[in-house]
Amino acid sequence: MFCLEGILAPAQNPTSPPPQESSSRDQPSTAPTPPDAPSPDLGQQTSPPPPSKAKKIADKFDPHCIDVIFHACWSSPAAPQTKVLTDEQKKAKQVAEDIEVGYFYMNKNNFIAAESRLKEAVELKPDAAAAWVGLAQAQQKLGKDDAARQSYEEYLKLNPDSAGAEQAKKAMASLK
Repeated sequence: MFCLEGILAPAQNPTSPPPQESSSRDQPSTAPTPPDAPSPDLGQQTSPPPPSKAKKIADKFDPHCIDVIFHACWSSPAAPQTKVLTDEQKKAKQVAEDIEVGYFYMNKNNFIAAESRLKEAVELKPDAAAAWVGLAQAQQKLGKDDAARQSYEEYLKLNPDSAGAEQAKKAMASLK
């Protein structure tokens, strides 16, 4: 053993740092380059390289969209311009919504809610035949025969010759 120490001792330089253990996690601060490869002079570069053709195409999809397998954007597009409605248009929209919701409640057998929404519709637009017939049907289901008769009569005033007129007349005849 003494021999080995004597041989190794002169080979080590007392001023050099001890060898470090290598680790797979250690990363060099710069990429290794071959000794004969020229290194760029970073002080001489004045502008970045021009964008590639792919970058130019990707910039067309701004703000932040990509088309690979499918189109995906990760930012919100500008909000569309909303149209300002007149009072008549707002009223017509509300009536249509009341009629739609009233019939929805009728289909769910919630006749009290249906009557309420359809009454709102006929108050806003007394010439809405669909609201009158739906209101009459809801009132009939609730046992409000006099109110149902009046609603059927209003419907028949608006649509005396329609296909639903015969059904309305039959429904009125069945009321007490």
